[in-house]
Amino acid sequence: MHAVLSTRILRSSSLRVRSVLSYLAAADAGGGKQRESSDVLLNAHAVLNTVGWGILLPCGVIAARYLKPFADPAWFYAHITLQIFGYALGVAGWITGLNLDDEDAKGGDPGKHGAIGGVLFGICTLQMLALFLRPKKDHKIRKFWNLYHYSLAASILILGIINIFEGFEIMSPPAKWRGAYIGILVALGGIAIMLEIVTWIYVCRKKRYSEAALHGATVGGTYQFEKGALG
Repeated sequence: MHAVLSTRILRSSSLRVRSVLSYLAAADAGGGKQRESSDVLLNAHAVLNTVGWGILLPCGVIAARYLKPFADPAWFYAHITLQIFGYALGVAGWITGLNLDDEDAKGGDPGKHGAIGGVLFGICTLQMLALFLRPKKDHKIRKFWNLYHYSLAASILILGIINIFEGFEIMSPPAKWRGAYIGILVALGGIAIMLEIVTWIYVCRKKRYSEAALHGATVGGTYQFEKGALG
């Protein structure tokens, strides 16, 4: 069921990517408006990658880590939906980046930015394939799959954020855009810290109640046994 849902979401996001790319191709075919079309590609590249790699993917990680104790299996559907749409936007942004001219760079290192983008695309694709190769919870290789999945997720988050700031160096946009993204990261970090505390309290209380219930059942059972034996 999970694989079927993942396929449907991936197909929907692919259609969105195609529509974005069709629009960009039409804009690029403007002939005498090459400068304008180049700006369209550059801005689309920046927005798609920032939203895809830098916002949706981190939100997907937060959903997986902090919603699991409260909403199972809703957390999983929220996680894969955010991840697939983030991946789709990121791929669209990566493709637009392949059509950009390094001469338009206002600073930074376009070669480094492109290399990180290629690595990011590769490991994100591997992560998407993991959706269809996810073993069952009781499978003996599940712990190794989890390690693989978490390691790639951490790498994607780090590389994605680093490359977004590399892009800021290349584009040199007004300071408000860099500040806005930093604000989003701070907000996501604050939400993650708050949810970490809430989840920790919830798990500790649940464990305590479970132990108390087990202890009560054991004591009650012993009492009933002794009462029955003596009576």
